Order: sequence, then structure tokens, then C-alpha cells
Amino acid sequence: MQSLGLDVGGANTKAVLLKDGEIQKHWLKYLPLWKDKKALDYFLNVLAKSARPNVVGATLTGELCDVFSSRREGVVEIVEAVCNAFGDEICLFMSLDGTLLTRDQSLTSLQKLAAANWVASTLVVGKKYPNCLFIDVGSTTTDIIPVRRGKPVPIGHTDLQRLMASELVYMGVLRTPLPCICSEVSLSGGKIGVAAENFAIAADIYRVLGMIKEGDYTCETPDGGEKDRKGCMQRIARVFCSDVEEIGEEQILEASKIFHDKQTNHVAGALKKVIRLYRIPRSTKIVMAGLGRMILAEKAARAAGFNEIIDLATIYGEEAALMTPAFSAGLLATGAFEHGCRD
Repeated sequence: MQSLGLDVGGANTKAVLLKDGEIQKHWLKYLPLWKDKKALDYFLNVLAKSARPNVVGATLTGELCDVFSSRREGVVEIVEAVCNAFGDEICLFMSLDGTLLTRDQSLTSLQKLAAANWVASTLVVGKKYPNCLFIDVGSTTTDIIPVRRGKPVPIGHTDLQRLMASELVYMGVLRTPLPCICSEVSLSGGKIGVAAENFAIAADIYRVLGMIKEGDYTCETPDGGEKDRKGCMQRIARVFCSDVEEIGEEQILEASKIFHDKQTNHVAGALKKVIRLYRIPRSTKIVMAGLGRMILAEKAARAAGFNEIIDLATIYGEEAALMTPAFSAGLLATGAFEHGCRD
């Protein structure tokens, strides 16, 4: 039997097609809902005809997008978009309490569906590692979730609560604007302020540092320019109100390393706070996922004193590690379908 896992975000929609629990195909589509939310309908309809799943498991984070007047409105529109494409009878939605809900159940429990993608991920990770700390570093955000006895046990459940507990860090390795990482850097010429403009993003520094490939740079560039090293350097120079000719490639490379260190420190700081709140021993296994797992998660975990760090790709493969919520939602939907139980 075939199941499809969906992770519908505000910027990216990810889909993983599984057959008997094994990945057959995967899709990552940059769909900025704030520009054209109808593009999601089109993509889902094309996907439905191509994948033809027996069951669909979906997680949502796109409801926060400012194209919607409220998160409730966003949840309703995304649930309806998924069900319209695939059919009400085969669609299940992950909730914050770990249950899979039908369309009708979802529409009467809207707050339970908002930003529940981390729940799907940790339920699947918890089957392999019942007691661990899960870190997922994506294009936009970072999740830090304690898992005990196979279940997620965060202090916060909503995004607001998780931000307060540092279980959600609103930083990723692609879309984060550089001035959100730090306001100044120290280069050979002294301290330089960072312009509070969206001139460059994290993807630019990681392209310059060789940590991501051009194909990994899936979002738009701030200036609509190229995603090659030259284009990225031009954008980084602009955050210093300069250009490559004036500031020089060597200084841009050095600044990129500093931005990387600063962003790592942000994640490490959040990780240390979670450790304190839960009194988590450093002997706990770290399970890491997401595009930024090797860029930020591993480095932050080692800075926080952890030694046993597991790459989810070694367990489920690269696609599962890159699209963990979608992969997990598909797996969990398979189990619900086979047991004839939806909640």
C-alpha cells in the first residue's frame, strides 16, 4: 500500500511517497503562500494525480503565514486544500496531542493542528530512540524536542510556548536574514555594523562557505539574483553597505564564518536552556535532522557537551532526514490506515 506524507509550510511544501514504509519518491516545492496561496491547490492536485496514495498523513505550519487573518483561518484553508485534492476519506492530520484527525475532527479542533509537524517527527524518532533529544534544523526554524519513553515531552506545545521555552528557535540555514543573526561583526578593520535590511540571508553565507550546494538554495534570493558564489558574495557585501570590490572576498569569507559561529551560538544557547529545564544529562543521545543538521545541529550539540550524536539519515536515509515531518506523517498514517483507526 502507498501512503503520502505532507508537510505544508508557509514557504515550502514537502511530500514523501512511501510504499510499505519505504520511500519511493519525494517532492520539495518552494510555495510562498504569502505570494500565491492558490499555487498550493495546484501543486496538491498535480501531486494527487501523480502519487495516487491510499492514505495521506499531513502536518501543518503554513497557517502562520500572513496571507491568513488568523492561524485558525490558515488551518481551515490548508485542511480544505489537502482534502479537496486527495479526498476527505483518506486524509489524516497530525495534532499536537499526537493523534491523527480526520477532516471533520480537524475542523472542530483547529488549535490542535497548528504547527504540529514536530510531533510527527518525534513520534517516529521515539520508536528508534525512546529517550533522546531531537534537533531539526530546517530552512527557517530549529526544533529542540526532548523525547522520553518514545513520546515528545516539551514544556511548550504552541509556537508561542515553545519560543518561550527555547524549544523553537526561529532560525534556519536558508531564509534567516543576516541582521537577525547578529548586528555587528569584528573583522580585521574593526567592528562593522550589519545593515538592518534584507540584503542577504543564511543561504548566502552557507553557499560561500561551501556548506550547501546551489540546489539546496531552494528559496528566493533577496535581490532576485544568482545563487552562485559570486551572487552570494555580492549580497553579503551589501549588509555592510558595500560591494565585493570595496570590502574584498577575503573579508566576506571571514564575515560568513562569523555569522555561522553566531548562529551556532544561538542554537547552542537554546539547547543549553532546554537541558537546564529538563535536567538532561550529557550522556543523552542527540538525534538530528533537517538541511542544517551538519551545519548547526551537530556543532551546537558538541558545544553543549554532547558526544553521542546520531544523524537520522543513517537510519532512514537522506530524504527522510531532510523531510522528517513529511516522512513521519506518512509512516504514522500508514499505521493508522492498517489498523483501521484514525484517532
